[in-house]
Amino acid sequence: MKQELPLTQYAQSAPLVTLEDFRQRYGHRSSDRTIRNLLYRMKRDGRLRALAKGVYTGAFAAMPLNRYAVPGKLRRDAVVAFHSALELHGVANQVFQTVYYLSVRPRKDLVFEGTTYHCATPPRRLTGARRLDFQVEETPDHVRVTGRERSIIDCLVFLEYSGGVEEVDKCSAMLPSFDFETALAYLKLLRRPWLYARLGYLLDRHADKLFFSGTPRDSMLRRLPRGVAYLGPKRSGYHWVPTWNLMVPETLAHTEEGSKQR
Repeated sequence: MKQELPLTQYAQSAPLVTLEDFRQRYGHRSSDRTIRNLLYRMKRDGRLRALAKGVYTGAFAAMPLNRYAVPGKLRRDAVVAFHSALELHGVANQVFQTVYYLSVRPRKDLVFEGTTYHCATPPRRLTGARRLDFQVEETPDHVRVTGRERSIIDCLVFLEYSGGVEEVDKCSAMLPSFDFETALAYLKLLRRPWLYARLGYLLDRHADKLFFSGTPRDSMLRRLPRGVAYLGPKRSGYHWVPTWNLMVPETLAHTEEGSKQR
């Protein structure tokens, strides 16, 4: 039978751990007060560092802190999302100094070792439909993250969490494939017609690689909004794409080579 590590040894070597973890692991033989006192002394001695109240990292951990695992320790329902999800999936153009995550319980930004952890609330349509876990996956490290298709769409909804439309376009170019059925189901849940225009145009730019044609493309074209949509904030200098009834920045006014407007 494997011998359990003493609390102090476990704490100073854990890359990421919570007070609740300590309670579950050592609560059968130590009182809550004893555990808290030990953690307090370890923080005072520099053997344990606090990221937030009740969330710690050991000063002598052999493994580096997994920044994408932090949100799950801050909020039980946390889901890594937006650009951070694309980073985790390996389809991001760059790595940001902010980790974005979703939770129904908002909290202030946390900054630790140069990384900001920003909490955003899920779209109201998902909350109302009780579909908060739509296309939420779990990594081998037990990190909950939105799937690639949902992440791209969420970035198009909240461009401030994506790095801008050019960044989303570059991330889209890195996708190895795209599940159109899942994307259409998510768009139906969100009920925002202008998203069909935004996503459809973005997919058109990489249509040859992602095989965006036929039924999936026609399905999006049939659901376009009546009015003109914008790929980004409304401002002058945009280019109108009649196929998608969409105003796009001049930098994205043309499709990729071989992906002509159909």
